[in-house]
Amino acid sequence: MDTVTSHPLGHFPQLATTDPDELLTRISGLFSVRSIDFPDERHRFDARLNHCQIEDVGLTYARYGAAMNVLVDQSDYFLQGFPLRGGGDAVVGRASGTLSRERGIMGGPGARLQIRYSSDFEHLIVRINPLGLTRKLSSLIGAPVDPPLHIEEGIVSNDVQLRFLDFLIGELGRPSTTLSPILLSELVQAMMVAYLCNSQHNYSQRLSEGVAEAAPWQVLRAEEYIRANWYKPLTIEALAAVVNTSVRSLFHSFRRSRGISPIAFARRVRLAEARARLVAPGEDTTVTSVAFDCGFGNLSAFARYYQTSYGELPSETLRTAHRHTGQWGSGQRASSV
Repeated sequence: MDTVTSHPLGHFPQLATTDPDELLTRISGLFSVRSIDFPDERHRFDARLNHCQIEDVGLTYARYGAAMNVLVDQSDYFLQGFPLRGGGDAVVGRASGTLSRERGIMGGPGARLQIRYSSDFEHLIVRINPLGLTRKLSSLIGAPVDPPLHIEEGIVSNDVQLRFLDFLIGELGRPSTTLSPILLSELVQAMMVAYLCNSQHNYSQRLSEGVAEAAPWQVLRAEEYIRANWYKPLTIEALAAVVNTSVRSLFHSFRRSRGISPIAFARRVRLAEARARLVAPGEDTTVTSVAFDCGFGNLSAFARYYQTSYGELPSETLRTAHRHTGQWGSGQRASSV
């Protein structure tokens, strides 16, 4: 977890302050924090807050530099905390327990949280918009969410989501890199699915039940939609709506009939588009621009997928194409990916 523990979300600074009132003003808007106090005056308060909002998901990193007590009253969002350093304890609704690297807070709208942080405490917080999470859940179960989603509040193991969060924050922290909006949107969709599948709530049983088969025409229609919309962020809600089935049924049938998931199929379509652009490049075509335009934010991953599919690196394809067209000038070079 080196990525997460080294200045996470450093590209998204929100606040650096030694004024507790300034911190309270900022976090009260983000997390419905009602009060903070400092039981030990021996440590100098020195807070830092980084925050990134991507569609329905907010990611926050915070440290405080002093032991701190926090009261969150009637949170408006679904929340999950991921302690990185230090420790503490919390009362979440009727549950209580200690906070550590392996265990963090889980709560939802209406939750009341009483939290004590140690002076060296640092953590990440995932905040999810209730409307967005409800839409995601509805697409997964293939039915309206009624009654409303209710998360079982408490102190929970967070190892599974922390691994995913480590990857997402690593992508956001890459120097001088602008992430493809396609990739970002799909990572956020996956983050919400991970939250729903790794928490206990009143729809957990529905998510774990067996799924009905989607008809073969639905798989074909999903493929057509992906081919026509590969350049857009592909959401599971959109695919399910197009073929008139639940997301889980579509994924199950797609894997059963094609041997891969719809997302893997979309990656194949995007790789084919990337190859077409590299085989017939313009004067300004680069591996980086092609990867970004085709929805790949990680050049190493793009090169790996491309080489597995076509037996050569994308830079080799581009180099060969320039040689054949005579566009390769003495001052131009292909990257090594």
